[in-house]
Amino acid sequence: MKNIIASLLIIILVASCEKDIRVDVPRQPLKLVLDGLASENTAFKVFVGKTAGILDLTTPNTYKVTNALLQLYENNVLKDTLVYDPNTNMYQVKYNTTAQPGKTYLLKADAPGFTTTEAETVTPEKITIQSITRRVNARTDASGNKLDEVKITFLDNAANSNFYLFRVSRPSYYDGREVVYGPIYCMHSNDKDIDRRNNADPTDLENCMDPQFLMADKNFNGRVKEVILLIDQQDLRTVFNPRNNRTYKPVIEMDGITADYYKYRQSYDAYEDADGNPFAEPVLLFTNVKNGYGFFSTYTVAKDTIR
Repeated sequence: MKNIIASLLIIILVASCEKDIRVDVPRQPLKLVLDGLASENTAFKVFVGKTAGILDLTTPNTYKVTNALLQLYENNVLKDTLVYDPNTNMYQVKYNTTAQPGKTYLLKADAPGFTTTEAETVTPEKITIQSITRRVNARTDASGNKLDEVKITFLDNAANSNFYLFRVSRPSYYDGREVVYGPIYCMHSNDKDIDRRNNADPTDLENCMDPQFLMADKNFNGRVKEVILLIDQQDLRTVFNPRNNRTYKPVIEMDGITADYYKYRQSYDAYEDADGNPFAEPVLLFTNVKNGYGFFSTYTVAKDTIR
């Protein structure tokens, strides 16, 4: 009984020592956030948002900025103005301007209450895919599935450090009527130049790579490069659409991207991998925006089918 009373007294004494401390979190100045990506095939579109305080109550509309002035410069000459479209919540160029290879683009953004924000990018030169070849029944995986070898050959430009983003997609029917393309979720390769996320070991040919993958030319600058992929035969089937009498084949898209785009994608992939993991280190997304946050870049596209 005495022990119980003593324990209760200790609890009361500890509780009576509690003290609420008010911590004033200093407010940070609000900044604009720019998010835009364009190629020679797509007109410039940019989302403009703003930061919010850590203790602010926010909704998706909290971050929108609809009254900004966006100006696009090409090689230091004003090329176009972007206007807000409420249907897409994006700012779009008035004159359908697209990114031209080798040219420099500067985006300037102004809005009431914000410091002028800008971002600059140089569009990479156009890529040419020299060939795409396919070798049937190159090997089988651990489950006995037949894998075909797909070889992509291209010449790297020796004048610059170059960065690439590869996408491989296959055709399939949607609602049994229309043919649409979707990613091939399982590919294999032992190419050491491929940036890997889930499968970091280039000698491991059983685990799958991402349907999109990055590559830098540090090991093959200025030389002919061959990228060899092993893909399940079922993912390389063609689709015939009797409605238009067309045969659809798997497609490889190879983007020439900027160094900033390469860094942003690496940081974004790391952020996605860490999301929901309480033991992961915090990841900051790469930004190339001055006096603000976000990302702005351009890229070129080369595209061909797997036959």
